[in-house]
Order: sequence, then C-alpha cells, then structure tokens
Amino acid sequence: MEITIRNMRISDVATIAKYDMVLLGETLGEETIKSHLENSDLMRYLIMEEKETKEIIGQISLWIDEDKAQINNFYIIKKYQRMHLGKSFMDYVMKYLGAIHVKEITLEVRASNEPAIKLYESFDFKVVTVRKNYYSNGEDAFLMYVGIGSD
Repeated sequence: MEITIRNMRISDVATIAKYDMVLLGETLGEETIKSHLENSDLMRYLIMEEKETKEIIGQISLWIDEDKAQINNFYIIKKYQRMHLGKSFMDYVMKYLGAIHVKEITLEVRASNEPAIKLYESFDFKVVTVRKNYYSNGEDAFLMYVGIGSD
C-alpha cells in the first residue's frame, strides 16, 4: 500500500466530521472545520490517504502560531490501525513542523490511550501535567510537550 499526505480539502470535511465522531466521540462540526480551512492562518489540517484509491486513512489538525504548535486531533481510522501508519504520519508532521521553524509542540491525550502515549513518547514528548476530568466522560488528559529544532 502506498500512502500520500496532503492538505485537507473542503470536499473532505463531511467525511472527517464523521470520523471525528466515530473515533473521538466529538467533532468541531463541518461549518467550523470549513471556516478554518477557508479563513484561518493558524489552523492546518492534513490528510493521510491511500494513493491509488484516495481512501482517507487518517487526519491531523494543527494549530500553529509562529514557533509554537498544538496537535488538536490526530487519528488513523480503525481499519488501518496497527500498521505503523500513525508513526509514519507523525514522522511527517514532526519534519513539517521543524521545516517551518516550530520549536515547541503540545498535545493532550486521554490518560487511558496507551498506544497514543507510546507513539508520542517515541517522538520525545513528555507528560508535563495532568488535566483532571478533562474529557466529557470525566477522564483525565495528559498534556504532553516536546521541544524541537535548535534555539
């Protein structure tokens, strides 16, 4: 299987909002995502897709402000999980952020999401604090941080 990574298009929004609900249990909603794509200089949405079929494999949304970035949502759809695609996608994102001179990256992850935590730790993210009862179901979130590039 060959994959590509590209910027999200307006035509992807309905599918991504659906996957957000299935995989994350919530979504920003189609109108908000469309607005970000059309009007925001701070938000970036990237799609991983199968090259030949154009099937969406995963997505990541980033908030980038000068030399700081936050990973907002990141997932691989269930059908493609456990194939090391998350690691490939994250590797791409880290190189992309480094190339545009981002120096600090943060993200929040469910305390119970061990596979994601291990993935982030493999990119040198560290837990810097716990946000108690962060999610709507009362679950805690780990705030993770990594510095990249040189000062």
